[in-house]
Amino acid sequence: MQVGGLVYNAFLQPPGFGGKAQFYASRDTFANLTGDEDFNLILAQAPVYDETSIKELADRMQRQLEKLDVETGGAAPVDGDNRVLDPSQHFLQSTLDAIFLILGVMGGLALILGLLLVYNTITAVVGQQVTQIGVMKAIGAGTGQILLIYFSGVLIYGVLALFIAVPLGALGAQQFSNFLLYFFNIDPGPFALSSTAVLVQAAIALLAPLLAALVPVIAGARITVREAISTYGLGGNTGWLERTLAKMQRLSRLVLLTLNNTFRNRGRVIITQLALVGSGLIFMMIMTVQDSVAYTFGDVLFSILRFNVNLQFEEPERIREVEELAQTYPGVTNVEMWGINSAKIRLAGQSESNADLSADVFGVPLPTHLYGPQLRAGRWLRPDDTNAVVLNQKLAEQAGLKLGDWVTFDFGNHGEVQWQVVGLIFDPIITTSANVPRPVLLRVTDSVNKASTVWIQTERTDAAGEAEMAASLRAYFDAHELKLNPQGLFAGEDTASAVTAQILNNFGIIIKMLAAMAVIIALVGSIALSGVLSLNVRERTREIGVMRAIGASSWSIAGLFVGEGLVLGLLSWLIALPLSLPAGYLMTQALGAAINGEIVFHYTPMGALYWLAIITVLAIAASWLPAQGATRVSVRESLAYQ
Repeated sequence: MQVGGLVYNAFLQPPGFGGKAQFYASRDTFANLTGDEDFNLILAQAPVYDETSIKELADRMQRQLEKLDVETGGAAPVDGDNRVLDPSQHFLQSTLDAIFLILGVMGGLALILGLLLVYNTITAVVGQQVTQIGVMKAIGAGTGQILLIYFSGVLIYGVLALFIAVPLGALGAQQFSNFLLYFFNIDPGPFALSSTAVLVQAAIALLAPLLAALVPVIAGARITVREAISTYGLGGNTGWLERTLAKMQRLSRLVLLTLNNTFRNRGRVIITQLALVGSGLIFMMIMTVQDSVAYTFGDVLFSILRFNVNLQFEEPERIREVEELAQTYPGVTNVEMWGINSAKIRLAGQSESNADLSADVFGVPLPTHLYGPQLRAGRWLRPDDTNAVVLNQKLAEQAGLKLGDWVTFDFGNHGEVQWQVVGLIFDPIITTSANVPRPVLLRVTDSVNKASTVWIQTERTDAAGEAEMAASLRAYFDAHELKLNPQGLFAGEDTASAVTAQILNNFGIIIKMLAAMAVIIALVGSIALSGVLSLNVRERTREIGVMRAIGASSWSIAGLFVGEGLVLGLLSWLIALPLSLPAGYLMTQALGAAINGEIVFHYTPMGALYWLAIITVLAIAASWLPAQGATRVSVRESLAYQ
């Protein structure tokens, strides 16, 4: 058939999140294609959206349809009452809001790291110019005038930063919005610069540096003439570190000097470590989240879903016939037929409500070899159970059910039945699952000896092999006149590998956003390190000259500052490493809450090893320019330096 046009429907799952192709046709064309002229979906619109009144309207519509013996249920892609949907809000808006909140928090952390850099720089500048401050005060300058000089300098740098940040921020926002819209299958419109965003940027660029510089500038401006003139260079006090290093005679003098110089200005080291530790912590935290997502929808999922191919029939088929056909197909090692039906659930004894939650009830062949239940409470099903049900813990939580409760399952035209909750399981795929023995479900739904899904284990377990087996099995069943549903049961896919790939693709957008923030924060940390080492070079100009005068080579001086950078970088890694465990756990839980699901926390050392390599490279790169600057200082220039 010829495609006549393209449309966008905001209330369908986008392809980037597992959505399937949607086609629209006239009723006659639909009947010719499917052989079905009846409708199975009702869309209604009210003049004004109000959740309470809309739910009352849905109740009246359902009661009217029930009088006509028409069984109905919600079809909106939302959690909770899926009969109603706010037309002014995307159904994934709450998830995106949670993700934006996480990004906002990380952006705030990046801002704090940048302000620490400002604080470090201003502290060093004021410390270097104490003598000049004393001279200005001696010739009549007041504290207010000195404050004005330094705050004006900070403000000028803030204005320059604003001129750079606004166009770069606009460009980044445009690219980021295009990236998001691509995943949601939306064509981006003309880009409009947000006046609110510009005002916020202006406020941050102009006010935040002033606040960061407040303490060092005021402290420098309040110094007396006597204190300023009597101040000379760096203090000569020795602490426990200096005394300890003095006793280590076996270490080379270059190493001892590197360690001593690194921690000479303790306050600056602490500020620098805050920036570097924050960068490493966020990077390792994001890597932990990525590993946890891969583990949840990889190892954990495969330990639960042990099939390779899963196919749905359009109508329940005879169990023995399907199993015998599948067992004789080359490459098949195990076959199970499962029943599945939808039902409304409520606590036994409660009155029926149109807001009752829906559950996907699975009829499990016991004992099953293709499903590994992850029990969180209670027990798994036994073959002799007649009124037992095992619920997904997420469904139980949303329905207010607990272990031991009796639950009413409403199967519509098949009537109601009461089962007792004997267990709660974790299943990250179908969070609305309820599991009962297969004979019990088939008897309730009048489908004795018939089931609608076949779970198949194959010899080939690679993604390509599973896809090939799924395609050939579809052709095989079709040749035996067993009609299959075009979509698979789990995430619309036929194979376990495709299910995992689809889910990880859905998480890919989140991981990429977090990774981008981690890169930005890592750059902030490296700039902070480079700035600190540059300040150290300026402060120790005379010392460098003395070292050159007594024969120190350029490589020795450069190695001194590169070594300081490495010490600071590796120290930050050691501090961030233990902190990344609880931080990664909290971030994993927050992301699980954002997607209204659960992600199993799984820590691997890869994130720590990656950051060790990154911080080593960043430390060397950040210290190289200051080190090169130190090698270019001559003896004459250093001794003349004020």
